[in-house]
Amino acid sequence: MATPLLDNNELTLLRYWLNGLPVESLVDFCGDDKPAAVLSVLRSRLILKARRLEMAWGDGWLERKAKPDWLALTLKRVESLQKAEDIAPNLDEPLTFWLSDDWLEKLQPAGLMSVSDWFELYQSDKDWWQDIAGLGRVSAKAIEAEFGRLFPEALAESSATPPPIIYQSGLAPLENFLLPEAFDGSQGVNRSPDTPFIPAADDYDALICWLSRFEPDSHTYRSYKREAERLLLWAILVKQKALSSLNLVDMGEYRRFLADPQPYGIWVGPPQKKGSKEWKPFTGPLSPRSRRFSETVLSGLFNFLLAQRYLLHNPMKALPKLKNPDSLKPLDTNRSFNAEQWRLIEGFLDSQVETSEGFERLKWVRLRLVAQLGYGTGLRLHELAQATVGDILLKQRQGKNQYWLVVLGKGQKLREVPLPFRLYCLLVESYQALTGRQLNRPSQDCPLIPPLRGPETKALTPSALHKQLKQAFASAADSLPEGQEETKTKLIKASSHWLRHTHGSAAVDKQIPLTMIRDNLGHSSIATTSHYVHADQDARHEAFTEGFSELHDSVQ
Repeated sequence: MATPLLDNNELTLLRYWLNGLPVESLVDFCGDDKPAAVLSVLRSRLILKARRLEMAWGDGWLERKAKPDWLALTLKRVESLQKAEDIAPNLDEPLTFWLSDDWLEKLQPAGLMSVSDWFELYQSDKDWWQDIAGLGRVSAKAIEAEFGRLFPEALAESSATPPPIIYQSGLAPLENFLLPEAFDGSQGVNRSPDTPFIPAADDYDALICWLSRFEPDSHTYRSYKREAERLLLWAILVKQKALSSLNLVDMGEYRRFLADPQPYGIWVGPPQKKGSKEWKPFTGPLSPRSRRFSETVLSGLFNFLLAQRYLLHNPMKALPKLKNPDSLKPLDTNRSFNAEQWRLIEGFLDSQVETSEGFERLKWVRLRLVAQLGYGTGLRLHELAQATVGDILLKQRQGKNQYWLVVLGKGQKLREVPLPFRLYCLLVESYQALTGRQLNRPSQDCPLIPPLRGPETKALTPSALHKQLKQAFASAADSLPEGQEETKTKLIKASSHWLRHTHGSAAVDKQIPLTMIRDNLGHSSIATTSHYVHADQDARHEAFTEGFSELHDSVQ
């Protein structure tokens, strides 16, 4: 007799749901798991088995319907699947036999049609999911776990033979770069004769010590590593020098190199994974602002190595400060939505939540929460990603409750950002829907934006949030009716940072004082915040347009 897909407890849970009980009332059958997530897994098992056995029941046979005899027929079908002999998993079979549709929608456009296709990709790259649109780390690990359950021997064999890391002295990422012995910095001209405070025998070790002060998953770590990586490659491949032998003249040359990396074909290319042979350190020449950032980071690197007695001096100390022609315009505030456009986005997100079901609905609930948090608080993307339940702060002032979010921003500076009551209510409602628990029940370390799969303390990465918001904006653009071309164009271009700009612009339009907006956004200077003030510029443009209109008339 076939092994049942569902045990008695799972079967009872499914039957209660088919009989019309709300998902929230089924908590007692799910242990510590979320009822919606458990139910989604159970239904997926049955739907996939029906697909493997070629049952001609249609796609929606396990959806709740208000039709005569529907319940009896569905329960009969479930019982028949419980008893039916299933086919044995085979690597040559299509993915449609073993994976749910929400995963297939991501994998099939990437050319993965069979189980063997997936195993071939997985064996060649353990970060196989990074180039697949819409697929994040958590979903990828869930797919791996599912294949581990179905094909344990094949997955164990693939995991036991990971592709070797190829170290090279040519153009390679920092983690794959092999220092040539002649330029490893052990005998660098700028090396201090004293014993350093850090365990660094060469320049590579010194860079790793410097980076070790930052969280590996943080935006700071990634951006600082990128700047150190570029300088090290340039020093060795272009100047034929150790990093610890660079001097003031060299750093002046490097400044010019950042503005125009040459030879272009060697240094510049489209974004690629770090393990790709097509990887390049640059995607194009750096803007003045990016060059200023690079020099700030590198000067900090040299100061660190100087303080640790690894270097004798900072070769950038006497380098004149780089002038930035964009310094008066640090923000492109056109990358924001006006009030009418934001209402359209809100309406789209609400409609997606209302019309979707199951796991798809949970994804839209979370996306709506992310978008509203970004708009309502103005947090940066990495600040949203790292926010936890424990960061919510309740204050009682003048007989009223105030809700705040404690944020660790740039420069490791703490600030408190108000959570408007409407936004707090949405947060409570969304958290309950996504996790099956009240907001004040989980561990204080649980992320404010909860994962839909995997450990509850595993936060989404900023890149995952960025991808999901980009996809949501693109879907919103597709849904717009005729006559909304400006909004559609904006949505196609929009990214997560547009929510922060929209927050700042909306706050100014509501006549909130600039000092308050500055503190909310975590700006170090009110001059930065002032770029959200459009009214004076709009008035000046209108005045001069009207004042000189007669010139245009005379030309005509």
